[in-house]
Amino acid sequence: MRRLSILLAVAAMLAAAACGNADIEAASTTTSQPAATTTNTTTSSTTATTTTTVPAATTTVVAQIAGVWARVPHDETVFGGDGYQFMESVAAGGPGLVAVGYFGPGDDIDAVVWTSPDGVTWSRVPHDETVFGGDDYQYMFSVTAGGPGLVAVGSDSSCAAVWTSPDGFTWSRVPHDETVFGDPPQRMKSVTAGGPGLVAVGEHVSSDGVDAAVWTSADGLTWSRVPHDETVFGGDDWPTMESVTAGGPGLVAVGYAGPSNATYAAVWTSPDGLTWTRVPHDETVFGYYNNLQMYSVTAGGPGVVAVGFDNSWDESSQRFAAAVWTSPDGLTWTRVPHDETVFGDDYQRMRSVVATDSGLVAVGYDDGAAVWTSPNGLTWTQVPHNETIFGGHSDTHSVVAGGPGLVAVGFDGHHAAAWYWTPNQ
Repeated sequence: MRRLSILLAVAAMLAAAACGNADIEAASTTTSQPAATTTNTTTSSTTATTTTTVPAATTTVVAQIAGVWARVPHDETVFGGDGYQFMESVAAGGPGLVAVGYFGPGDDIDAVVWTSPDGVTWSRVPHDETVFGGDDYQYMFSVTAGGPGLVAVGSDSSCAAVWTSPDGFTWSRVPHDETVFGDPPQRMKSVTAGGPGLVAVGEHVSSDGVDAAVWTSADGLTWSRVPHDETVFGGDDWPTMESVTAGGPGLVAVGYAGPSNATYAAVWTSPDGLTWTRVPHDETVFGYYNNLQMYSVTAGGPGVVAVGFDNSWDESSQRFAAAVWTSPDGLTWTRVPHDETVFGDDYQRMRSVVATDSGLVAVGYDDGAAVWTSPNGLTWTQVPHNETIFGGHSDTHSVVAGGPGLVAVGFDGHHAAAWYWTPNQ
């Protein structure tokens, strides 16, 4: 079944090469990193001290308009280890920033949390098997500030799963309720503050196919699943929700529908997180069985901005390009015209987008980690590729305003990885 293979598909995108945008001049400078920090980290049953040693050596950064990007130096005790470690989502909260993801060999995957006071120095929360582990597979896909402090969502084997924390260090697992989190495969892929308090979106997989799914909570601790409406969440085109944000009429969720390798973008809206409507399909905007997918959505630009990928411009080669959609209200959407010099012509994907005071920033993949910026959501520029910063087998999956300015997380090969952006003074 196509959805069951998606969770580990990120590993297939690893590549290493160089590319750039000649329209933006790149420059190099150096910054010194702090030598070491020590952070006391606690889980619900474990207290430990994790020392994160950051090499004092200089780090090359890439100049862009109004700021510079840098790569957090790799620390094996924080970002590495046996098997693989992936950061999937980052949010402002706790000691400053909290990132979530998963780690482990292929037959024993567990959820994992990292924290940082500033986006530069990171610690890994000690593993607690009763909270983060268990039989089979535990994934954290998204984290947001809310509830008792922080709420993370994902999956545990074939069921949706939720974790909460007051501070980013101490975590608890919300007890499983089969009527809410399911027995057939269900996954929460994104969570945001909104509606009655918190709203999570994802998918429900059954022998009949895939349906979009929504859960709500007033406090992050007690959850309800929005009743299934086949006309909104189901259908023969197997819809799934990838991301949700507060915006438009109240909330906007994005994702895609259609069979494998023939998907098209999809959007849903809600005034309150409880009542949902699917935006009518417009083939000229969302595509038609030609592999368009929306991965992330945020309030910003003309109203709402969604990002993802598209190969409809070159279906014969099955190559992908980054893609952007905008809406003034979450209901009416327009596709930003494809510009090969900005969005690529080979295998580019935008994974996450965030709104800032200066515009929008999207991160993703383009022969390594990649960053795009826009003052308004309509006109975009790609930050020039620098192999030292964005190279290797790297991919960025989430970006947030925080730390020195912006923080992005993802992975490089089998290791977790983080980047940060500092605005020019």
